Amino acid sequence: MSAAGHGRLSRSASSIVAKPVNGFHLLRIDGYSQTKTVLPGQKLSSQHVTFGGYSWRINYYPNGRDPSAESNAMSVYLQLIGHNQRLQARYKFSLLDHDGVAAYELPAETGSFTSVAYPDVDSLPGSRRLVQTAIDEQGPGCGHDDFIGTEELERREHLIRDDSILLRCDVGVAQIEESWLAREEPNNS
Repeated sequence: MSAAGHGRLSRSASSIVAKPVNGFHLLRIDGYSQTKTVLPGQKLSSQHVTFGGYSWRINYYPNGRDPSAESNAMSVYLQLIGHNQRLQARYKFSLLDHDGVAAYELPAETGSFTSVAYPDVDSLPGSRRLVQTAIDEQGPGCGHDDFIGTEELERREHLIRDDSILLRCDVGVAQIEESWLAREEPNNS
C-alpha cells in the first residue's frame, strides 16, 4: 500500500474489550395489598439502577400489563433507560422469602432491549413518580406478563411479610470498552 502525497503513513492501534458484568437489584414493595388497587396496565417503577454502564428500572404491574384484561397475575419487566441504545442482556426475576432466599423464580432469559427516553423527574428534590400506563412509552422492556398468579402468591405465606414482598432482578450484560493502544499522526510540516 502506498501513501498518497507525502509518502508517510499514519499508524494506530486500538482495542475493544468485552467483559461480562452481573448484578442484581432488590425492589421491596411495601403495602402489597394496596398495590392490588392499581388498574390493569398501570405500573409502579423502581428507581433507576446501573448495570454495565447502562441505566435500568424494574416495572411492577400489580394487576398485569395488559390494560384491557382482568388479570389475576402480576407482571414484571426490566426496562433499559437512555437515548437510542440497543443491547442484549440476560435477566431473571425472583421473589425472596423472609430469609432473603429465592423462593419463587422463573428461569433466566436473554432479551433484546431498546432504550426509552424518560424525563428525569426523579432527580428533582421531593419528587415522586406517579403510576404510569403501559402504553405511554415505546415498549415495556423484557419480562413476564404472568410472573406469578395473585392466588398463588397469597397462598405462599412465606413470600409476604408484614404486607411486603421482595422482588429480585438479576441482570447480566457485556460491558464494552474501547481504547487506543497507540496513535501516531503524520507530521504535516
